[in-house]
Amino acid sequence: MPEHLNSSIEKTLPATNPEQLPIFFILSRPRTGSTLLRTLFDAHPHVQIPPECQFIVNLHPKYGRITHWTPLLFGELVNDLQEQFLFNTWNIEPVRLLTFLQQFQGQQSYGTICKAIYLQYQSLYYKSGITLIGDKNPGYALYTKLLSEIFPEAKFIHLTRDYRDNHVSLSRVEFELPIVALTVFKWKYFYKTITKASKQHPDSFFTLRYEDLAENPEGMLNKVCNFLGISFNPEMLTFYQRKKAVEALYDAKKLNKIHASLMHPVNTSNIGYWKKNLSTKQVKIADYTIGEYAAKAGYERQYAGFSLFIWLAAQPGINLARAIYATTWLVNRFPYKQRQYILSELPFVLGSFWKKHFQRSAA
Repeated sequence: MPEHLNSSIEKTLPATNPEQLPIFFILSRPRTGSTLLRTLFDAHPHVQIPPECQFIVNLHPKYGRITHWTPLLFGELVNDLQEQFLFNTWNIEPVRLLTFLQQFQGQQSYGTICKAIYLQYQSLYYKSGITLIGDKNPGYALYTKLLSEIFPEAKFIHLTRDYRDNHVSLSRVEFELPIVALTVFKWKYFYKTITKASKQHPDSFFTLRYEDLAENPEGMLNKVCNFLGISFNPEMLTFYQRKKAVEALYDAKKLNKIHASLMHPVNTSNIGYWKKNLSTKQVKIADYTIGEYAAKAGYERQYAGFSLFIWLAAQPGINLARAIYATTWLVNRFPYKQRQYILSELPFVLGSFWKKHFQRSAA
């Protein structure tokens, strides 16, 4: 195991049956501050929260209904995990994981086995006993119903960020096509989806604005920790002090471009930079696309009036977003390997097509 990884976690396992450990999920759009929030919790000595990897949903069609686990099934599961996108970032040796899982042979739920896998994540931070498991996967925002079925006790943190800042951040790291109406429509779609789920289970959801976290990190973390049933730990705010360990884990170019905030204390430098990076036309398109949901989420539009020109300019991005979600709904009915391949390759195909034909004229 690399020296920068925490080895103390082995001492804490299996002190508690994974089934008894509560779990929470951070739900958000990409580039909303979810990696920062995950890292803040990863620095908590009693919380186990790996980087993102959507294996719970991806592997559910194959393993979700299994209630009796055998060595053969565990072997298949470990092999399938190695093929999951980003699972390698958890730094779990396959043989070590397989050996650990053998103690859970027999009657166990899929959720319990998933928690056991989470417990094997090798954190950069010291752990002195795990009492809570966390997850950060932006894509899980669309699967809250399934996650609640797998983990009936699950809690959810709905993290939001100004939709205009979110667009600028997404464009800078090239995570999605840089079309204002497209990214803002997705923002609204996620917000509506998560809000609908929260109304069905209000005691299981906590809404947190990135701006509030950045302006008052200790105060907001105290509230979130209270919601999750754990005590705030001051070590959460010293996450950036593991700078060398973080640098050893991430590619330098990726770290500087995508996760630079992990190298500094929580601050407000990324709030409101849409004001210097978006044109008036782009702001009008964003404000039109978001509509009334800006105020519902606690944000203020600059332009609330109707303009036929802006309406026409927004339609291509809005229609593309609708087409993407319709395609996703269809692809979700495919076997998991085909589904994973399509959903992982489609953004790159669309991105290449966009750059080749439309990037210069994008709004």
